[in-house]
Amino acid sequence: MKTVERHFKLTVCGVLLAPFASIVQAEPLELRTNTTSLTLEAFANVTAGFTPDDSGNTRDGDVRVDGALRLLARQEFADGPEIGARAVLRTSPEDRLEIGEASVLIFGKSGRLEVGDRQGLPDVLVGYAPNNFTFTGAEFGPASGPSLDPGGGLQIAFLDRDLAAQLAPLTSLGFTASQAADESGKALYVSPKRRGFLAGVSYAPDATDPRFGDLVQLGLTHDTYWTDNVLHIGGSYSFAEGEHVPGGPPVRDLHSINAGATLVLDYDLQIGLSVTYDGASGLTVAPGDPAPSDAVGAVMSINYNRGPWTVGAFAQWAQAEGEGAVAGNDELRAAEAGVSYRTSTHIRIYGAYYYYDFDDEGAQSPNSNFDGGVFVVGVRASL
Repeated sequence: MKTVERHFKLTVCGVLLAPFASIVQAEPLELRTNTTSLTLEAFANVTAGFTPDDSGNTRDGDVRVDGALRLLARQEFADGPEIGARAVLRTSPEDRLEIGEASVLIFGKSGRLEVGDRQGLPDVLVGYAPNNFTFTGAEFGPASGPSLDPGGGLQIAFLDRDLAAQLAPLTSLGFTASQAADESGKALYVSPKRRGFLAGVSYAPDATDPRFGDLVQLGLTHDTYWTDNVLHIGGSYSFAEGEHVPGGPPVRDLHSINAGATLVLDYDLQIGLSVTYDGASGLTVAPGDPAPSDAVGAVMSINYNRGPWTVGAFAQWAQAEGEGAVAGNDELRAAEAGVSYRTSTHIRIYGAYYYYDFDDEGAQSPNSNFDGGVFVVGVRASL
């Protein structure tokens, strides 16, 4: 077995942050005294996207840089739980420099309690392993920041802004429960893993999405291990109260369910399947409008790791109501294939092609179908 392969398997087996991760992770920088520690992590993703025109020629590409600096401070005590503080400073073309996350923590044998601005249901405190509550993904792409996952947003960032805004809510269907990426102020709890089970719950009094107020997220997963194989199953549920717009129809409450499974064979081959069902959540329907379409989506993915190489692909189908006054729904059929090469535990080169076929029910032109693709290449540096 090659050295990097052995390093990969020992990393995944020993750390177990995400048993289905296919990424050789760099060790974070840690400063420690007897009772205190400071963990420093950082990454920068430089990505170029190229979109072919109607004649098949490739247009000039755009280049974006996404990066973040993550700090975690912990204080241990002789008796009782540990306390900590976590902050993330990040930058992107959309937000040049911002505090992405900031929270305080209490953690111990009974799990972790966290309060602050934070994504709901994360179980990875340090490192760049996939979220425990997702089951499909593009393991050949960036491990954090905008990613090549089905709902990661990196591919559509190179499309026309209006088209990207229409595709964005559809790309999360099948990948996660809706509002899973909400980063409003919240309290969350993640349990310790026991007998293969891991649970999480979070509550936000005011979701970032203006359609919703209180947001509750619940998740439960289970891992079964045998020899070098893992079966990861589970799901998550999001509930949010719809906010009433003065003078307009009420917004329907959010009820979003995501369920899926990931099968890992020999810690190299990953096969994932995930579905999301939202029904008519978050919609406003005025008197006389046709019955709204259900929002539903499914994703299937496959990834294979061999030494420094990772190859993979996913296929996605999703539909949701586009225009409440128009019968029918927006529909997305998308697929992606990609490859990456790790020159070291700190540097990763990646490339992919993303294809989309989008049927816009609200289009004013006779042809409501739009299709196209994006070539993406980039390099990731991480600490």
